[in-house]
Amino acid sequence: MSRTRTRSAVLAAALAAVTGATVLTAMPATAATGPDSPTDTQASVARLHIGEGDTTRSCSAALVDRQWILTAAACFATDATNPTQITAGKPALKTTATVGRSSVTGTGGHVAEVAELVPSPSRDLVMARLATPTTGIATLTLAASPAGEGDILQAVGFGRTKTDWVPGTAHTASMKVGALSDTEVTLAGATASDALCKGDTGAPLLRKTDEGVELVGIATRSRQGGCLSESETRTDAVATRTDDMADWIATTAGRSWALLMTAEDFNGDKKADLLAIDAADDFLYARPGDGKGTFGKPVKVSPGKWTGMRLLAATDFTGDGKADILAAHTNGNLYLYPGNGKNGITGSSVAGRGWSGTRLLAAADFNGDKKGDLVAIHTNGNLLFYPGNGKNFAAGSVSSTGWTNMRMLTAGDFTGDGKADIYAVHNSGDLYLSSGKGNGTFHTASKTGSGWQNMRLLSEADFNGDRKGDLIAIHINGSIHAYPGNGNLGFHTPIITPAS
Repeated sequence: MSRTRTRSAVLAAALAAVTGATVLTAMPATAATGPDSPTDTQASVARLHIGEGDTTRSCSAALVDRQWILTAAACFATDATNPTQITAGKPALKTTATVGRSSVTGTGGHVAEVAELVPSPSRDLVMARLATPTTGIATLTLAASPAGEGDILQAVGFGRTKTDWVPGTAHTASMKVGALSDTEVTLAGATASDALCKGDTGAPLLRKTDEGVELVGIATRSRQGGCLSESETRTDAVATRTDDMADWIATTAGRSWALLMTAEDFNGDKKADLLAIDAADDFLYARPGDGKGTFGKPVKVSPGKWTGMRLLAATDFTGDGKADILAAHTNGNLYLYPGNGKNGITGSSVAGRGWSGTRLLAAADFNGDKKGDLVAIHTNGNLLFYPGNGKNFAAGSVSSTGWTNMRMLTAGDFTGDGKADIYAVHNSGDLYLSSGKGNGTFHTASKTGSGWQNMRLLSEADFNGDRKGDLIAIHINGSIHAYPGNGNLGFHTPIITPAS
């Protein structure tokens, strides 16, 4: 594999930082010269693939919440002179995280794009939110006390070793703790064979206890002694402490209270309600709307968990006048849940198979037959229309192409002509409308707004009952924003409900 597959030597040198009288490279730091790490430890360590083409680099990270990983801020630096100064929000470079996979070329585990960065205000740390949550993968436990001088910690990462430029599995290195400061801990290889190398800034530093393994730090800089293509022999390194960051980590992860969201009148009172899968327990809850843009206490929709669902949509699919729910699972199946009109469902059925290639989904009656249909953006960038028959959906037909850079999708009548339209949010934060023709095809998209880059989830719903399409969005800070539509392709000032 070519050297452009990891952080370049030029960038690594530019990110050098001074500690006392020594210079430690702000490497991608990994446990490079030790043995393969145990499978159970690997499961909680993520490999980050950052950028594309010649700018590609990689880092390691620790899974600390099912939808959040913790790594070094320097991984995402665009200014080599300020490696820890990064901008919150969507990463500047496309970043893919692979979690719970012992081999980077293997199968299983969880692969997701990084959708949001939340940098620490005081340390070389960043929380990175995965676009889809992990399932069945254990998270690392945070230590409540710092590492002590002389302690031996295990570093785990996917970077360079003494013989391999890009190893296929995670490796470990035993690192001995030296001095501690308020924010960092100095390290050195416990033996001449242990070191941290280029290729994985953000490797977790783990301590074994009687209760198990706990996270005490994130690797940031190293001399890289003994690493492939390095003449240096010293193994000094630095890690950022995490033992006193539990509150910041928990607060950041808690902002993503909703894994998925859609909106529809689900309790039959003619006011749109909010439907969301809660990140805390994987149950689906309905939050009743008050008709003014705020939503009440959550009511559990069904007794079963909605674990593994990756897309959610709601409309009247069966044609009985009651809102139903459609969910796409990670197994590729579509599941239809007919609503009972009273915040509950009457069962479920498989409405389709082979939907793994669907990236975004929206529901409405696009062809005017009083039964809910679907439009979906495929991973190849095509927009497809799937007419519903009340139980499942006919084969999809391509409505248009070029939707690759859209990251949110919803549908409703925004023009007031009685035909369902599509609103989509571009990666840039611009809002685009594609007005419907009433037959599952759409007019050319036109830009109608901007500034939506900080919204995470989006749904259409006439929440105020004026028969004009409104939008409901969940901000990256967890707050709910309800935008009343003006019936003329615009929206009034949003009603904001703070995060729980």
